[in-house]
Amino acid sequence: MDLGELLKQAEETVSGSNYSLRSVDSIEEEVRVALLKMIERGGKASSAIRKQLIEKEYQAEIVDQLISRFIEVGLIDDYALAKQWALTLSTRKAKSKTMVAMALREKGFSQDAIDEAIAELDQDRELEVASALALAKMERMSGIDSSTRERRVAGFLSRKGYSSNVVWAAVRSATQTLHN
Repeated sequence: MDLGELLKQAEETVSGSNYSLRSVDSIEEEVRVALLKMIERGGKASSAIRKQLIEKEYQAEIVDQLISRFIEVGLIDDYALAKQWALTLSTRKAKSKTMVAMALREKGFSQDAIDEAIAELDQDRELEVASALALAKMERMSGIDSSTRERRVAGFLSRKGYSSNVVWAAVRSATQTLHN
């Protein structure tokens, strides 16, 4: 039997399993292509990318090696992406720092990236957003007495993850604005 026949026979033997006789280079290229497609579709934390690639049954060593290389050349940047997500969540979705941190944690960002992204968020901006939410909510509840309205708005802001200091400052601000 020559080498070609042996390879063909071995290929047929393992065709039903997860193993193959493909070269490491071809496997690495396949992982690289999958990784580039994931990055193209939208920003993800490196841990989320790793998890998805391993779920596709790529070898962890190759995945880790390629992710490290992509981080080195700047194609994957967890810190910049976490900052971008934090800013988007706090401004567009009116999320508090607590809720932003929770969302980033769910997306698979490291605690260092989360801490750095949260530090970028402005405390005064958080109060402004909470006050605007409180005012909008209070305006929609015009037929309710003021103490009930304040209590309900405080609960609403608390469920959004704002601290009690921010909640009550926003409620006071909204109440003053409505009375003026």
